[in-house]
Amino acid sequence: MTFLAIILAVLLLQAWGTAERVHSDDWFRRWQSRVSGWGLSGTSGLAVLVLLPAVAASLLLDMVEPVLFGLVWLPLAALLLLYSFGRGDLQASMGRYRGHAYSGDFEGAYLGAREEFGWDDSDEAPDTEQEVHAMIQRAFLYEGLQRWFCVLFYFVLLGPAGALVYRLIQLCRDSFEPGTVERWLFLLDWVPARLLAATFAVTGDFIGSKDTLLRGLRDHGEPAGALLYRVGAAALGPESTWTAGDDSGYGPAAAAQNREFDALLSRSAVCWIVIFSLLVLLF
Repeated sequence: MTFLAIILAVLLLQAWGTAERVHSDDWFRRWQSRVSGWGLSGTSGLAVLVLLPAVAASLLLDMVEPVLFGLVWLPLAALLLLYSFGRGDLQASMGRYRGHAYSGDFEGAYLGAREEFGWDDSDEAPDTEQEVHAMIQRAFLYEGLQRWFCVLFYFVLLGPAGALVYRLIQLCRDSFEPGTVERWLFLLDWVPARLLAATFAVTGDFIGSKDTLLRGLRDHGEPAGALLYRVGAAALGPESTWTAGDDSGYGPAAAAQNREFDALLSRSAVCWIVIFSLLVLLF
């Protein structure tokens, strides 16, 4: 049933284009306001904030699971998975970045990314076009990770409640204690980020990226976005790397690499759908 819920959610996502129809977070903001009045902080406050809604959702799904042989559970689980997917339109965001990059407007690309990802003035500003591209690309790859891969990972591992917990913690990034949320996200992202990096290598240039992947796997403290960018760039192959002597300029090369990263994310998604299918058939 879990696999069928994933397939149904993916079909609905393809039909709608985005999952914005089910992405209403007002209830969570009201719930967060209520919990903040209880004086809880740190991990305990975050646990109450995200676990109570997840437990309620899990109890509801358990109640309806026997009804009509699971035919009521299935659409509810699929809708909960859709709700747990990332917000906004990543494809449109990457398209806007490619437009800025291709024209060489990396200042506009950086300003757009600051608004897109909520970067503040305390973040160190990049000095060169290459640094702008690397910074934005790391953010895009992390978006790909947190939008769908981590959600599917915890949906399969822990059920719909696990996917919901992950999304609610992501929603707390800008409204709860940043240090606490970032620590928990680092832990929750650790395994999925390395699995997705390995998928980059498998669906890309494995020979050229395996050494980079192994170094990343040994570095237990590397952030998810940085790991995905290093392994992903290696998986795209040497032809995707811009050289200083290239007369065409860095902008078109950066836009082309971004497009290749988009394709790499899509291939990785298909790869994991196939893996889930095989797991269902075998077990």
